[in-house]
Amino acid sequence: MNNMMKAPPQSDPGSAADLPAGAARRVAAAMDEAGLWLTRLDSGTADPEAFERWRAADPAHAIAYARVAAAWSALDDTPPVLAAPARTGLSRRAALMSFGGLALAVAGVGVSGKVLAREQARTGIGERRTIRLAPGARLDLNTDSHVFWRVGPDGVTLWLERGEIAVSAAAGAGAVHVRGEGVEWRLAPGRYNARLDDGRLELTTLDGVAESRKPRPVRLTRGERLILRDGVVSTGEAPGSALARATAWPQGEIVFEDAPLEEAVAEYNRYLERKLTIADPAIARLRIGGRFTSSDPSDFLAALQAVLPVRAESSGAGVVLTRAR
Repeated sequence: MNNMMKAPPQSDPGSAADLPAGAARRVAAAMDEAGLWLTRLDSGTADPEAFERWRAADPAHAIAYARVAAAWSALDDTPPVLAAPARTGLSRRAALMSFGGLALAVAGVGVSGKVLAREQARTGIGERRTIRLAPGARLDLNTDSHVFWRVGPDGVTLWLERGEIAVSAAAGAGAVHVRGEGVEWRLAPGRYNARLDDGRLELTTLDGVAESRKPRPVRLTRGERLILRDGVVSTGEAPGSALARATAWPQGEIVFEDAPLEEAVAEYNRYLERKLTIADPAIARLRIGGRFTSSDPSDFLAALQAVLPVRAESSGAGVVLTRAR
């Protein structure tokens, strides 16, 4: 037996454990964000310019990223301890990201493995998924969406990468936090809808209270909506059409209320592999309303041809809409 005594581990002067509570929370938040940026960069889904803006915004961001990147690099040489065997066909890094209870042995870098321990889920075009995050907390993913989440002692934290999600939290379910595009939200028990596409983030409070501190203090109550685009935040009462859409998609439906045809087609195409195309610009501004099945546009196309001067013709790639003659 080796009876040599080992020196006690040195405290990392940059670790959250050595800081006051407020500073420790900021360090932990920076580490969380750094871990997410790292996974985005590694998978090729990150916007490099957005990453550089984030890193340059605060020296703590650059420090956190450097520490997490060091831990990430160490994975190539350090055997991980996983809660389950690695899945075949996945790289070690991908396998580490795919399991919840990650224990990571990385010596000397002062980074907890839980920084990278996130679950994730994706949906394909036209697909929906429901995930039970924790007792009383539910997540629904709409078509073509990607989200990370982690369940910890402080509740559930979600990172929306793209697409649309619905979040429901019952009383007693614990805190739910949502992050994405530089915003951080704390959701009280209730129902919420968040959508992120083309750099536009929309959060709608269907029932409950949502509060944020970033990018500025905002409080949303039932029926209110926040839109963030290009760093500009706008808030106010959500239009009835937005509320109708947010409550319809989890039921597999899509709702239009006097919407321009070009807007309705763009929305429908989110759900369809075989896209709808407007071949005649003259019909793009015609308006349509109704409730339809999101996975099958047959009723939608029938309604168009019944009430508007529109003809739908099938093509190899999808359906082409032209003016009826």
